[in-house]
Amino acid sequence: MGLEFRLKNGALHHITMIHTPMFFARTPSTFLDKFLALTKDAATGKADPSKLAAFMKQHPDNAAQFHFLETNNPPASYANCPFYGIHTFRFVDHAGKTTNVRWRFVPEDGEKWLTDAQLAQAPREFLEAAFRDRVKQGPVRWEMIVTIGEPGDSENDPTVLWPAGRREIKAGTLTLTSFAPDQASGAYKINFDPMQMADGIEPTDDPVLRFRSPSYAISHSRRQTEVSEPEASGQR
Repeated sequence: MGLEFRLKNGALHHITMIHTPMFFARTPSTFLDKFLALTKDAATGKADPSKLAAFMKQHPDNAAQFHFLETNNPPASYANCPFYGIHTFRFVDHAGKTTNVRWRFVPEDGEKWLTDAQLAQAPREFLEAAFRDRVKQGPVRWEMIVTIGEPGDSENDPTVLWPAGRREIKAGTLTLTSFAPDQASGAYKINFDPMQMADGIEPTDDPVLRFRSPSYAISHSRRQTEVSEPEASGQR
């Protein structure tokens, strides 16, 4: 889930989240190595299992997310999916005091995951179709939960979860009232860079968080090219 907050003074704040509580990479090199291991062979159209096995052995920081994905099916709908910020950020008050936080968005509809039988029968784009149908029934909401870190909690490793029982604050509610495909909604024109922050919020030294800004800039420029080329060709 990507969110852009447009503040009264013209400032922007971006939030990017995924559906797993943790990430698969502690460093950018792990991130790159995983995608290289998943590269499909031109002849077979499939990834080489030996390369993935070697990646798993060399990068134990991938283990927690791998286990989560192995033991949890996709949600029945985006409306039933929690979303996690995974990174640690710092809230800074007027006196300069910092507080480490993480956040997640909890679905008002409740968390619901497909059974193995339902997943086997689901069409490829079932999540988008399910969400489109759900919005027709009324607004879809998530509650934003901010978790307050304590000394010793991981600041710079998004693969490590914080211990249970940390103080939590209900910070607000996200409400969606309509649906549109990505290209029609204008989302493709936004670079949801999580390093775009409002005053009072700062990043930690998490190398994966800081890696996102330059990598997002590249992917956003490529996406803009892919979207604009068909439009331009249609105007000739």
